[in-house]
Order: sequence, then structure tokens, then C-alpha cells
Amino acid sequence: MRLTRRDFLRLGGLTAVAAGTAGCRVVGRELNQNELPEVLTVPAASNLSSQAANPVRRLLNRAGYGPAPGEVARVSRLGLAAYLEEQLNPEAIDDTANDLIARHQHLYQMDASLLLEQEPSDATIELIGSTFMRALCSKRQLYEAMVEFWSDHFNIYLRKEPVMPLAKIVDDREVIRPYALGNFRDLLGASAKSPAMLLYLDNISNEKRHPNENYARELLELHTLGVDGGYSQQDVQEVARILTGWTVARRGRLRGQHVFDKEKHDFGEKWVLSQSFPAGRGEEEVAELLDLLASHPATANFLATKLVRRFVADEPPAALVAQVADAYLQSGGEIKSMLRVIFLSETFATAPPKLKRPHTYMVSVLRALHVDFRLGRGRAIADWMQVMGQPLFLWPPPDGYPDVSAAWAANLLPRWNFALALLHNGIPGATVPLEELLAAGRVETTDAAIQLFAGLIYGRSLQEHELILFTDYIGSRTVQNDEAQSRLRDCIALMLAGPEFQWT
Repeated sequence: MRLTRRDFLRLGGLTAVAAGTAGCRVVGRELNQNELPEVLTVPAASNLSSQAANPVRRLLNRAGYGPAPGEVARVSRLGLAAYLEEQLNPEAIDDTANDLIARHQHLYQMDASLLLEQEPSDATIELIGSTFMRALCSKRQLYEAMVEFWSDHFNIYLRKEPVMPLAKIVDDREVIRPYALGNFRDLLGASAKSPAMLLYLDNISNEKRHPNENYARELLELHTLGVDGGYSQQDVQEVARILTGWTVARRGRLRGQHVFDKEKHDFGEKWVLSQSFPAGRGEEEVAELLDLLASHPATANFLATKLVRRFVADEPPAALVAQVADAYLQSGGEIKSMLRVIFLSETFATAPPKLKRPHTYMVSVLRALHVDFRLGRGRAIADWMQVMGQPLFLWPPPDGYPDVSAAWAANLLPRWNFALALLHNGIPGATVPLEELLAAGRVETTDAAIQLFAGLIYGRSLQEHELILFTDYIGSRTVQNDEAQSRLRDCIALMLAGPEFQWT
């Protein structure tokens, strides 16, 4: 028997789903828009007690991609502060699974000139697949979360040019990942030399006779000072002049690498933010510009606001933003210093719910159920990301995917269908180890099976009125037969689709 709309809506009482009229049409393994209950709204805090009241689960959900089986217990023993320090020092974490993924990234091993000879579509799939797998498997969860944060901050759209996926692999390998938890000035400098960034924001065509302001504008507005950072259009023009000749080699032994072409550089005097850049200097004035921008208080405030929005609240509390900005300035731009202030703050501990973005949702589902996902299945992941609205590295404007719940709350239908497809083995390369999980939990009854998965997904046991909805639907005292297991899979999918899992 299949899950019907009536069954779905009846079980939806557990997950605070608002329903319209209840028909009897068979839903099967996929819902369509007409069968979807009304859009989930943010649940009351009382309905998120398992997430908000458990500080370990909150940290694992916000500073990473959600707990895997056994991880809540480990972090509880270790302590929140000790776990945070562990995560802030990823190089000390034994991460065998992640290292194995890296060894299978064939394109990642190539230098820039050889990489440019490869097929861009292969690079797209490898980049998306490996990014997803690292988030799923890595023990360096905060590091991977910061890789995603900086990939949005220094957003690069893969379809800008045919060669872009190949260049983005270099950017991921040599810019984002090496500095994700380092010093912001180092990260900014690496990004400023990224061929992918210079190509994406058109600085390859920025020369003294025909200045191009695109990268200069985004460097100020999106990468450092912020739109309200106190710069003028004149500053944008002057920054563009400083960046003339800052380009990418198109031929020769340096093909595909950043170079400074002095023939295209404007050597005249410039003024940026009331600071003089004397005439007659070349690429060294770019370094001086980046020093100026990275040390500016507006940059500290802009970065602090974005980090607090990502990890704490859609409306960043001003007091916490000020504390994080001060940590940035006092430490000389150390990213770890900002994160310590955020995750150890009372504001973080009592923050309002945030809706998981699609990428986080997908990874957290697979982590919660210890799903076996095979390398080389990046295309299947890319397809689901596309449907959910967050295909990795495919946000066209330079501001990166939005970080507020409202941007994602109207497109939850694909999440329901993803959960149903996953539980019924409809996603190539992904297998839910249902029998292994039941065996590990020594489960014999239907009640115990439901409570096992409630623990994995919600971190709590269901109350009696919640439990009975599921057990009545399964209709069997045990889950040993195929029909009962199929219905159990429906119930697990519904738990994953509910607001208690989607909001953290």
C-alpha cells in the first residue's frame, strides 16, 4: 500500500503542516504542487525544543551540516568549547574519508595549464560532487561550512564562460580552501589573484585606455566595505585604475594564471578613501589597496554582519555584530576569532530558528541516516540541487546565495520529494541502511523503530500522541515484513520533511 494524501495529511499533524481539503488520491513516491500542504511557516519555539534546547545539536546544526549517528554523544562528552576548538583547528583532525575523496578528484590534481585542456562539464560535476561529499563525510564540519560561506562571499558563476568550471576548481583549491579559517587579508589577496574571479568580474579587460569597473565595484561593495561602507563612485573609478593590467595570461607557459601586464596599467596617481597612491607604481599598489580595505572598520562590520546572519539570525543582532567586528579588528582579521565570539555567545545559544538552505538540508538528511553515498554521483546531486533552487556555484549575480529563510521557504516541495525518493532508494548512488540501523538499535517493535529514527532525526523521543500517528499508519506490531518496512520508510521521510528537522 502506498502513502495517500489523506495519510500524509494525517501524519502531518506531527510536523505542524497546515492542510487544505483532504482528498484520497494516491501520492505514491512523489508529490506534486496540488497535493502539497500549504507552505511550512516557521514553527513556534516550543515546537523546536529538541533543536534549540539542546546546545550540542544546535552547534552541530549551525556550525556544520548536522549530527551523524553517535556525534551528539561524542560532543556532549567532549564539551562545546572543546569541540569548537577542535573544529577551529581542522588540520589536527584525522579525516581519512575526506582525504580519500581528495585522492579521487582527478581534475583537482592538475595544474592550471593542464586543467584548461579538460572538459568543462566534467569539472562541473567533479566540483559539485566533491563539495557535497566533503560536507557529508568530513569530520572538519565547521571548515566545510566556512568553505561554503566564502564560496558565497566570493561568488563565481560557473556558466559565465565555457572555461569557468575549470578555473573555479583552481579557485576552490588555491583560494577558498587554504584560507577558509585563516586571515581575511590573505583570503582577499588570493581571491584578487584568482583567474576565475578576474574572468567572472571582467578584470581581464580592465586596461588604462578602457577601464572596466566591474571587479573594482564588487571588491568594495561585496568583498570588503559593503554597500554602506562609505565609498563613492569616484573611489570605484580609482580602484579600477589601480587594477588595470591585473589580468590572466592567455598563452605561453603562464596560460591560465594571474599576471600583471604593465603595458596595460595606469601608472598615474590615484586616491581611494582619501588615501593617496603615488604615481609611478605598479602591482605593489594593489597590495596596498587590499591592505587598506581589509583593515577598514566598514569591512569588519560587513563581514561580522554576514557571519552573524549565516550562523545566528536572519536579522543580525547589532550587539553581537559589534562584538564580532571588534574581534576582527583586534586580531588583525583572523576568521577564527570572529567565529569564537559567535558560537560562544549567549545570543547564539538563544537564537531564533533558521531554515536550512537546500544544500545544508540535503547533506543533513544523509548524515542523520548514515546514508551510503558513492563517489562519482555528482550529477544526481546536481539535479536535486537544481530542483531545490541551490545548484552549487550556479548563482549568476556576484552576491552569492541568500542567507535568509524567506528566500527558501516558498520552495519546500522538492524537499518532500527528495526525502521520499531517498527513503525508497530513488536517488542513484544513495542507499539508506535501514536494516543496519534497525539492527544496531536492536529494534524489534514498530514503536521502537519509530523512536529510533525520531532520535536520529530530532534528537528526542516522540510523545505518545505523536507516536500513535505513525504506528497506526504502519499498522503492524513489527517492521519485519516488506509492507511494514515500506511504510516505515514513508514515516521517516515525513520526519525529515517536517519543520522540526528543517528549522534549526
